[in-house]
Amino acid sequence: MSYIKTMNNEPIRTFIAIEIPETVKTCVDAVETELRQSRADVNWVSTRQMHITLKFLGDTAPDRLKTVREGVREAVSACSAFSINLCRIGAFPNLERPRVFWVDIQEGRDVLIALQQRVETALFDRRFVREERPFSPHLTIGRVRSPKGVGLLSEQVRAMAFQTPSFSVTRIAIVKSELRPSGPVYTILDHVELA
Repeated sequence: MSYIKTMNNEPIRTFIAIEIPETVKTCVDAVETELRQSRADVNWVSTRQMHITLKFLGDTAPDRLKTVREGVREAVSACSAFSINLCRIGAFPNLERPRVFWVDIQEGRDVLIALQQRVETALFDRRFVREERPFSPHLTIGRVRSPKGVGLLSEQVRAMAFQTPSFSVTRIAIVKSELRPSGPVYTILDHVELA
């Protein structure tokens, strides 16, 4: 079901993403549980909020959401379903000075990068701002709040082997993000199926 038609006139904080299946979220949650034992000052991402961001649009006028959908539909029109898996935990900018902990994408990485570039181009052609930073496919699992315990956590991450089962990407989600004191709340506005 598409919620794009039911919006009022307030700008909507929007992004384009790939949803993560529950089975994979369970694997990531198990790793998060292990990493939490470090007691590092990290805000861990809830499994219900896990996704792979392809494009962050920010505040978007409701009357532009149909244009977003058209752009995403054009971008995926030549892309068939593909498989990806998650492996290896790392950090941005690096494990020596981590600000964000993430899980890397191994299988399907090149296809995912190509898909993101098509989404970026299709939306730029529709007058959305182009992201200047290179796309680095990942799943964010935690954001560092302070340096407390982070050195120990980084060592734990270095020693950890991690890999999820592969899963099939068959559609792209257009997502609304509402920032609340308790954390962001994500609502799927629409899905666009891959060719």
